[in-house]
Amino acid sequence: MKYTLVLGIAYKKYKNPGDIAVYVGGRLIDAFQIDQDVAFVHQDTVTSLLDETWYSRLDINRWISTVSWPQELMPKLFKIYEIEEQDLNGLVEIKVDNSHNDHTNGFMKNSSMIRFPMIGLFPNHFIENKGEQLMRIVKRFDDGLFKHEKRAGRNEHSDTRSGTTWTRWPCVNNFYVRRQSEKFEQSKELNGYCWIGGDFTVEIPIKTKHRIKYLSSMSARETGFFVKTPDALILATCKLLLNIYNEDQRSNSTKD
Repeated sequence: MKYTLVLGIAYKKYKNPGDIAVYVGGRLIDAFQIDQDVAFVHQDTVTSLLDETWYSRLDINRWISTVSWPQELMPKLFKIYEIEEQDLNGLVEIKVDNSHNDHTNGFMKNSSMIRFPMIGLFPNHFIENKGEQLMRIVKRFDDGLFKHEKRAGRNEHSDTRSGTTWTRWPCVNNFYVRRQSEKFEQSKELNGYCWIGGDFTVEIPIKTKHRIKYLSSMSARETGFFVKTPDALILATCKLLLNIYNEDQRSNSTKD
């Protein structure tokens, strides 16, 4: 079985381009440069970019009519890769060489910065027919979580319950940032809302749950259901991404 790995990237350039290399299971799958700023799609336009086919057919139009999209969620640059299941072992690593700044005498005003607001992994066939299978699975897990919370006397889903961490899917929530040098910054776990400067490697464990390979967090204690998130809806139904998934070239960017 083949899988699709999606990297959403935002970037603030200072002076020189940033160099990025992507590894899966220790094997290099891509290396590229970013030589200009990469912004986000405005939150007010995200809904208009979604294919509504399966929201209507699955009677979940409320998911897009009531969702509050984060201000900086969907970047305008995506890299998309097709990977064989047997190669999905160990870590997804994103090595970034981006130490471009005006650091002098202990002060720094300008620096190149990068964000990874969306990093997802799912089987290729899940996004056939406008993301049908992916949406059906997300709905099934969401229905199961809703029933569980209702039995527990809760009216809304929560991210934590008695020490339990719900597993986000198909996107990873946090990732470990290993610094090339810890002179100015310590290696630590961050999330896609953080701008990151300097030279570092993002490390994301690949695990298996419900017979599906998925991206995990280093610190997560993962039990229970997968949980629906806005970035999952974008990966499953964004018309721009659905077009890229169907192209022969599996590495591309969205258009303005």
